[in-house]
Amino acid sequence: MINDLYFKYQPRYYGGEISSYEALLRSDINDFNVEKFVYSMEHSAAFDLNIIRKVLQDRKSLDICDDVSISLNISIASLLDDNFIHKCLNIFEYEKNITLELTNHDQTDDFDSIQKSILLLKEQGVKFALDDYGKGYINTDIFLYLDVDYIKLDRRLISNIEHNYISYSILKSKYDHIVNVLDKVVIIEGIETFEQFNLVKEFGDMFYQGFYFSRPINIGEIEKTGFIKYKEKNERTQFSLKLDQAIFDLNRSQDPNSVKKAIDNIKRIDKYNIIGLNSNTFDLYSERHRINKNYREIIKNKNRSHYMLAASLVCGCDGAVVIRDVDGNVIFNNDHFIQFMGVDLVDMPIEKVCGKVNDYRTTLHVESELLQSDSCFMMSDEVMNTKNGMELVHVYRQKVSHFDQNFIICSVYEAIDTIVIDELTNCYQKNYLSSSYMEQHKILVFIDLDGFKEINDSLGHCIGDETLRDFALTLKSMLRDSDVVVRFGGDEFIILLNSHVMTTVQQRIVQLRKEIEDYFTQKEMRLSFSYGVASLQNGVELALKQADNRMYQEKSFRKKIVGVIKQA
Repeated sequence: MINDLYFKYQPRYYGGEISSYEALLRSDINDFNVEKFVYSMEHSAAFDLNIIRKVLQDRKSLDICDDVSISLNISIASLLDDNFIHKCLNIFEYEKNITLELTNHDQTDDFDSIQKSILLLKEQGVKFALDDYGKGYINTDIFLYLDVDYIKLDRRLISNIEHNYISYSILKSKYDHIVNVLDKVVIIEGIETFEQFNLVKEFGDMFYQGFYFSRPINIGEIEKTGFIKYKEKNERTQFSLKLDQAIFDLNRSQDPNSVKKAIDNIKRIDKYNIIGLNSNTFDLYSERHRINKNYREIIKNKNRSHYMLAASLVCGCDGAVVIRDVDGNVIFNNDHFIQFMGVDLVDMPIEKVCGKVNDYRTTLHVESELLQSDSCFMMSDEVMNTKNGMELVHVYRQKVSHFDQNFIICSVYEAIDTIVIDELTNCYQKNYLSSSYMEQHKILVFIDLDGFKEINDSLGHCIGDETLRDFALTLKSMLRDSDVVVRFGGDEFIILLNSHVMTTVQQRIVQLRKEIEDYFTQKEMRLSFSYGVASLQNGVELALKQADNRMYQEKSFRKKIVGVIKQA
């Protein structure tokens, strides 16, 4: 009878492109039910081996056989047959791009043996799909936890979704559970109308097939299938499943030792104590009841509007939000933060973060001070190394406590003035002078380096750049935190101060120059600077002009007094 059967191939799609073809058994005999015939097979393993060989023979007839991915159905019970597994290991050592779809789930409930066979064949590159989910097999829900790559939703789950909301919601809940809890990929079959596809495509990532896209075709019509990068398992989405399993283990525990062991396992999984475990538990059974109550509240809150709004506010706000624990580990960062910084820091080891984010240890030090203080809030303007380079940002930090654990919620907003940071010296660039931040400064000092041209010309531009960087860093270390240094251009700098007293500023700048000269003398370099001071009372433009003139007057005077200083 099997020789009277043949195959048609149903295209399967991903992202609008054909990803593979499903081999469908067909017969030209009138009133012949292929599905009943297959289900009636007493020796499913031998039958399935013949099916595999015939499909592979079909594929070999194609010039593009090595570039065609094929899915085919086998009975799940065949995986219990040692001879079947042995033969398949030999076949799939050479035949690649194959997915085996497991059907007839009621023929066995031997989960462990099935899982062992799946893992063996996966070592040869075979992929697996659990077929017919939603068809009504008793054992299907158990087999959801097999190490298969895909769960294929049966066509009866989709047949009425465009007309009935309950049907739609059942399909969506199954999709969400498979993707977000089991962390597996969904295949939806039986899509026959635009309305059906328009509804399911909004669920998220999936493979799909059906008459709406293409009817089954002959082997000669098959085209090369595209390379699909399948998503990797996401440890974050596995958390829900692990916690759910841990609650299950807790509730089936009978004696006190088992209950305590189950609670300890929940603590290990839920390291941030989302579920709210007590640190000291004397009545284990009361604690079990309380854990279940909290867990039900968490599950119930997930679908409440205020919970969804709160999650949306944090995830979708215009600020870059990051949450860290007391050790500095990032446990959450929203999409805006990832886009702003150019990297996702969640679960990344601190040492690796420090290698990717400049001054990250300074950030951790600041947050450590907040955690140890009596204050719960801190705000500051900081320079951060973003994907666009150094930028001035507003940073708001809040300390929050959750079941005796402290966290820092940090919100980062780009400065509206879009201040640019000079990459060489890490000073502000001259557009700072036209920003609203100038309102906090009272006095402007214009600086032009003396001796830098000789260093640059004699030692080269690399040493020259390093000298500019060294000068800026040393100068800033000698100033107060409220003082600002701007690189005006070349070897010219601006110092902005809050002092009102001009004579005090003059004395301080002279002292700074002496300290700079001594510092570079120790490095066997002759570097100094000339300066001019002006009040910002009548605006930046006038102050710049006055300070620039006074700086050149002082430079000219110093040249006359100290003949060794050459004009830069």
